[in-house]
Amino acid sequence: MRKNVLGISVLSTLLVASVVYASPMTEMKQGTGKIDASFSLGPSFKAEEYGWTGDMDGKTRGRLGITYGLGDKFGIDYKYVGHAGDFLDSSLQSNQLNLIYQFNPNIEAFAGYVHSRLKIPEGNIENSQNGYQVGILGRMDIAKRTSAWASVGVGNKITAYEIGVGYDLTHDFDLNLFYTDTKYRGFDYGIDAMTHSVNLGITYHF
Repeated sequence: MRKNVLGISVLSTLLVASVVYASPMTEMKQGTGKIDASFSLGPSFKAEEYGWTGDMDGKTRGRLGITYGLGDKFGIDYKYVGHAGDFLDSSLQSNQLNLIYQFNPNIEAFAGYVHSRLKIPEGNIENSQNGYQVGILGRMDIAKRTSAWASVGVGNKITAYEIGVGYDLTHDFDLNLFYTDTKYRGFDYGIDAMTHSVNLGITYHF
């Protein structure tokens, strides 16, 4: 019984971390980069534990990221994603670091490291996990000052999909609207969780 209660308390926090690219860069010139900030709109997710599936509740939380061009088509990307749940004062923070290779302005591949930390103070639970992911992203111009992108990433702990559109507000700023769908596997107590949300954000290019 305690095992199931603890498992459910873990699940209540999960708006699972995913690779969130938001307005991808078209070139990885050395010294260039971008900063992304976004928040989720009405996030929702389902959870599975030993054959049991349930709907969980989640709070709106933000995402931050930075991408930096290294030159020769390579770049590096860091993301921080924070989540919280009402149940047992739960929280989840995820840090992701990816190396990017850009085949051309429209296609890039990525591979990297994912570290997530789960805390449930009222349940006396704190659990950290490490994993990896690899994936591919594609982008295209669909109208004047407007682009679309889609990405998929898979790893030993995570599977993530994303699709979005970005609008060039100015030379340096983009407005982004994107949808993410993520499955995070292998938490303690046999827990998997699925999340999806619409996200609104802004990108600053430098």
